[in-house]
Amino acid sequence: MSTAHQDPPVSGGLQVVARSAQILRMFDSERTEVRINDVAEELAIGRTSAHRYLQSLASEGFLQRINDSDYQLGPLIVGLAASMVGGPALLDIASPELERLAAALGQTAVLGIWSGSSAVAVACKEPPGKSVNMTVRIGAPLGPTSAQGMAFLAWGKPAAREKSLSRLNVDRDTIQAQLNSALANGYTASTAVIDGVEALAAPIFDSSEQMAGTLALVAPTGVLDSTPGSPHIKELLATAANLSTALGSTKAS
Repeated sequence: MSTAHQDPPVSGGLQVVARSAQILRMFDSERTEVRINDVAEELAIGRTSAHRYLQSLASEGFLQRINDSDYQLGPLIVGLAASMVGGPALLDIASPELERLAAALGQTAVLGIWSGSSAVAVACKEPPGKSVNMTVRIGAPLGPTSAQGMAFLAWGKPAAREKSLSRLNVDRDTIQAQLNSALANGYTASTAVIDGVEALAAPIFDSSEQMAGTLALVAPTGVLDSTPGSPHIKELLATAANLSTALGSTKAS
């Protein structure tokens, strides 16, 4: 006999808020993704209604759609978590360094963290005195082919790297060559995210020598010099090393 759930009548905005909260509470350190069928079962609603809730939460940045059925926490939640729970020290320490880096090189500096499945921008500083600047929206997801995403693939946890790579429709040998280059040089470079935009990124480590975030420069294509030893690279690596040292890492010592 069928046990399909029938949707109860909607009682207004409070029910929407309550159900959205129920969906968000489904996530924890062990459960980083949910499926439409999971939401329908746990909330005792129909699959169509579950899909609508997930789509609405994704459209506002609370969730991020992975494929037709799976969702993960979105950039808005991750950004808030970084600033309110997990990253006050990093954000506080990084803010003046981002300002200094942006002013020294005349380009936008961005701080990124790992959301569990992708990099996310949590702070952005633009250089002063310029009428036109590049900017990165706080909470914006930074895909695995971005400079920040590549940095997390290179220096992050192997399990997260394999999970991300398994979803990429790219040649694994090409990606591995890029990761090897990053590990050898200490930074990543990418022009793969938005046409006309390039970025350089370096890893930031904490006292446990785990990757705490990324420091990146973002500029129009052709502006940044990604050659090892260039002024852009030297300043980026030095600033990332300063941040790592401030967080208790000895990697830069």
